[in-house]
Amino acid sequence: MCYRFETITTRSEIMFHQVEGLAIGERVTMADLKGTIVAFAHRVFGEERQVRIRSSYFPFTEPSIEVDMDCIVCGGKGCSLCKRTGWLEIMGAGMVHPVVLRNGGYDPAHFTGFAFGMGVQRIIMLQYAIDDIRRFWENDLRFLQQF
Repeated sequence: MCYRFETITTRSEIMFHQVEGLAIGERVTMADLKGTIVAFAHRVFGEERQVRIRSSYFPFTEPSIEVDMDCIVCGGKGCSLCKRTGWLEIMGAGMVHPVVLRNGGYDPAHFTGFAFGMGVQRIIMLQYAIDDIRRFWENDLRFLQQF
């Protein structure tokens, strides 16, 4: 469970469950990260999904990216969930910062890695075309029992 200080909206909550991934090895590249992300999106949401990668900043990765997918709720046309852009962020990711590798006992001259984190509720929202993340925390059994 993660907690963060932000405005509660149809797509953002102050608490959420997060799943994280980490791969470290010799010659792990940004291309490996991109391939993993695209394969994940297509496997979970369907081969027809569009994925977009944008530069970002996270303190433990360098370079850092944010990953967006075309909004399933509106079909990419624009709705309140995707802020009328047709895109919805599904995860933050990046190459593991060399200092983090070193602190974890890996020599960054020989090892690289990627990391990503995604909110479980956001993923479920996209899978089931749920248009408001706040529904998960309303304790409405009619909503919760459908999962």
